[in-house]
Amino acid sequence: MRAQTRRLRSTTGRAAAGARGGRHVAAIAALVLACAGDESGSSSLSGGPTATVTASASASSTSTEGTGEATDASSSGDGSAGSSSSGADLCGNGVCDGLEFCSDCPSDCGPCAPVCGDGTCAGEDCVSCVADCGECAAFCGDLQCNGLENCFNCPGDCGKCVGVCGDNVCDDTEDCKECPGDCGGECPATCGDNTCDGAETCVNCKQDCGECPPICGDAKCTGAETCKSCENDCGVCAPSCGDGTCNGGETCTTCDKDCGACPNTCPCKPNDPNFTNFCHWPPKTPECPMTFPGGYCDPNGDASYNDADWDKGYYDYLGVCG
Repeated sequence: MRAQTRRLRSTTGRAAAGARGGRHVAAIAALVLACAGDESGSSSLSGGPTATVTASASASSTSTEGTGEATDASSSGDGSAGSSSSGADLCGNGVCDGLEFCSDCPSDCGPCAPVCGDGTCAGEDCVSCVADCGECAAFCGDLQCNGLENCFNCPGDCGKCVGVCGDNVCDDTEDCKECPGDCGGECPATCGDNTCDGAETCVNCKQDCGECPPICGDAKCTGAETCKSCENDCGVCAPSCGDGTCNGGETCTTCDKDCGACPNTCPCKPNDPNFTNFCHWPPKTPECPMTFPGGYCDPNGDASYNDADWDKGYYDYLGVCG
């Protein structure tokens, strides 16, 4: 044991002068003491290394100070030998330990489980978390009759339509007039429904279509119809001078307007220079129609000739008698 101790001290002295520093000396010392423990038993190993490492570390520190490079053995080098406690807590080392959590180190601890109320809609929906994902949009089948839903497009939420025109059911509140789509189409024309339609006319349904206007041929002489405009309804007109028809008791003598002028049969007086007009003949001169009542010498038949057409009588006489 003494021999080994002397070798250790010698080795420590040489190591202190080397370029690697005190940490190499400590490693060599620990190795030597381990060998000594194998020779002397487990009781020598448990107490020996601690004292020797401490002494070696002191020697190493003293040696370093002598060269102007004072460096603690536990903090010198690349830092790998003294980071067993703090190094395990580094985020990104693949181990979730120490003070690491899913919120600050998801690379080691994995993503946090979704929590309703964290402001992020992840792994949640509008049903399970309204606070993060908002209200669900209305849809047919959500058991709520809202939005644009009604009994026509979503009976599952809003129930079946009842008594609504357009539901293809003609119920007690509907009829062909108010809802023809449900009740078999337009109502058939019926006299008395206040609508003049279908085959209804003023002739067969006055109640709906009103009185017929005057129509020639309806066997009624109404409105502006007369015997001249509608003989079928008003009958044949009675003969009258001026109606354009020479009928009844009309003659050329009594109505030359309808029957035309009678042939001139008035005699002439060629040897009488003072007789130059047919109206010089007295009223009702035989064979002289213009002198009869209604003729142009006596239009009103009063036999006075005050209303006679003397010009016509002159020219007619001149044309016939020269």
